[in-house]
Formats: sequence, structure tokens, C-alpha cells
Amino acid sequence: MNRNQERGKRLFQVEVFIYVITLLYSFYHSWQIHDMNALGMSVVACLTPLIVPILFRFFHWQPIYEIWICNITFVYFASLIGSCFHGYSLLGFDKVLHFSSGLLLTIASVIIFLAIKKTAHVDDRDDYHLFLLFINAMNLAIAVCWEFFEYAMLIFFDNDCINHYTQGVHDSITDMLCAMVGGLLVTACIIYAYRYHKDHFITRLCEKFYTLNIEKNKKAN
Repeated sequence: MNRNQERGKRLFQVEVFIYVITLLYSFYHSWQIHDMNALGMSVVACLTPLIVPILFRFFHWQPIYEIWICNITFVYFASLIGSCFHGYSLLGFDKVLHFSSGLLLTIASVIIFLAIKKTAHVDDRDDYHLFLLFINAMNLAIAVCWEFFEYAMLIFFDNDCINHYTQGVHDSITDMLCAMVGGLLVTACIIYAYRYHKDHFITRLCEKFYTLNIEKNKKAN
């Protein structure tokens, strides 16, 4: 393990420690004020940070601590602060998270495309245009599916997390717009990197994932 990996592992461990302490406090605080909804969401917050590590283990991928750090940072605010401590009541909190989800999901879409094509770079012009379309379509598809989920919560459980009764379609549309803007920002960074042949965090992260997992599996086969 090189120095960067060691730093990433240490930072990840610090974030896990902070997450666990905050989670324990959320159980205590929710019980003390008899907030059963927040208590239930604290249980959910035990599971949400495990999604990415479980996916890595299922596909036998090598750990990429930059990805795990992004995951636990996002889940800390989206699941723990937002749901357990009512962060979504703060003005703009929800929109910032949807913007952040657009950033992260578009980067994940880049990784998925490279894995499907089994290449670390998109050199063919036609593939490049398909690539740009794919990563944005993937991001928007997930954003829409999330709004479907929130609508289902309203219909089947009368949980108005979609803010239907107070905002109508405004909340859903602005959530998806924020995710789209995040995705377009990532797209602009990728276009810049490809046009001027300059690497940055996003391209290096995707190439690192490809090298450690996809390329390694290709050689093994």
C-alpha cells in the first residue's frame, strides 16, 4: 500500500469514527425527545453507508478509498444529518444534496461506461459522444427513479418526503434540475480533460478504478 492509499485509508477510518459517534448520538437524542421517525431513520442510517462496500465485495473489486470517502461523506449528510437530525428542514440543504448526488452518480456512470467498454480511455469519436450521452442519461435516470421512490412513499405510506402537499411538482423538478447541473459540471470537467489532455481528480479516480479492477480481471481471464 503506497502513501496515498495509506492517507486515504486513515481519512476513511476517521470519517467512519465520526459517523459512528454521530449515529450513536442520533439514537440517544431521538429516544430522549421521543421522535420515533428520527429513531427509525437512525436504523436506516446504519445500513446506508454499507451499500458501496457491499457492492465492492459482491463484484470482488479492490477498495478505492476515494470512492468510499465520497460515499460516507454523502451518506453522513443525506441519511444521518438530513433524516435523523431534520437537516432537510434547512433552506437549500436538500438542493445541495441533489446537486452532490448528480456529481457522484455521473462519476459512477463514467466508471460503469469504462467497465462496459473495457477500456480506460474513450478514443473513438462516436464512442466519445455516446459516452457523454450515457453518463448524463444515467444520472438523470437515477434522479427520476429517486423521485418515483419518494412518490411511492407518499402513495403507500402517506409520507410526504416529496413535499407534494406544500410544493406540488416544484420540489421534484428542482431536485432533478440540481442533479442535472451536478452531472453537467462533471461532464464539463471530462470534456476539458479529453480536449486538453489534462488529468484531474475525476479522470484519475476512474482510471484508478479501471486499472485495479477491470484491467486486472481482463488479464486474469
